[in-house]
Amino acid sequence: MAEQQVWLITGASRSLGLHIAKSALKAGHKVIAGYRNKAKVGDAFAEVEALGGSWLQLDVASDDVEAKVQSVIDEYGRIDVLVNNAGYGLFGSIEETSVQQIEDIFKVNFTGSVRTMKAVLPSMRTRRSGTIVNLSSSLAVSAHGGFGPYSATKFALEGISESLQGEVAAFGIRVLVIEPGMMDTDFIDPAGTSILVPLTDLYKGTGVESSHTFLFAPGFLDTASRPAKVADRIVEAVDGTGAFANRKLSLMIPLGRECGWGMAKRAETLNHLVKDMAEVWETCYD
Repeated sequence: MAEQQVWLITGASRSLGLHIAKSALKAGHKVIAGYRNKAKVGDAFAEVEALGGSWLQLDVASDDVEAKVQSVIDEYGRIDVLVNNAGYGLFGSIEETSVQQIEDIFKVNFTGSVRTMKAVLPSMRTRRSGTIVNLSSSLAVSAHGGFGPYSATKFALEGISESLQGEVAAFGIRVLVIEPGMMDTDFIDPAGTSILVPLTDLYKGTGVESSHTFLFAPGFLDTASRPAKVADRIVEAVDGTGAFANRKLSLMIPLGRECGWGMAKRAETLNHLVKDMAEVWETCYD
């Protein structure tokens, strides 16, 4: 078992976030599980508390994010592991998605994570230790029609994570980007936290309709990964145990077949560009 660490997990009241909290607790860590709306938590409170965890009302889109994170540091002396899991989906064509909807999802999926990262960094930097885990998606590896704004938030999160890694490695701080594929959760359920922009006749027969048909087809989740197993892999990656024992980590950790397939396709595209475009980019110099 790894040495006990203090974990702060955002969006931990349901789905993958809840599984990460339970997995970290079972691994012997102290977990502070963030939730936005207590009315929607259900049985999660009792589950986490029974394992020794505690809860923190934390809305990453609110103005008190930094103060809430600091309250955890003040109470426990440190945050060893920050897991930015809070977020939601937005599905629809870019043209038919409002600018307000795009700004709102960035405020949660991207800016909310940036604010929590900035809040923990002074303490981690002073102690020269800490791990920041940012939840991305296979849709940041390979974007598809109908997922534009959501994919954009995850591309942005990956970009700032890569930059942050270069900035804080000298302080002994790690940054990990988790890229899950399809998971058997209610994430895509419009009755949950996700938003579905209605498909109109304008985009029927396009990639937008194909994505909607795929997502809401009967049996869609039959081949999806299990969130409990994804959560276990995340905890093992942080602890260097299980599947990640003696395995050297890079920034990105793909945890889904779709992510692997997307990476292979992206690698093929990049290799093609390197081979075919070198002569072209050299024409841009004297």
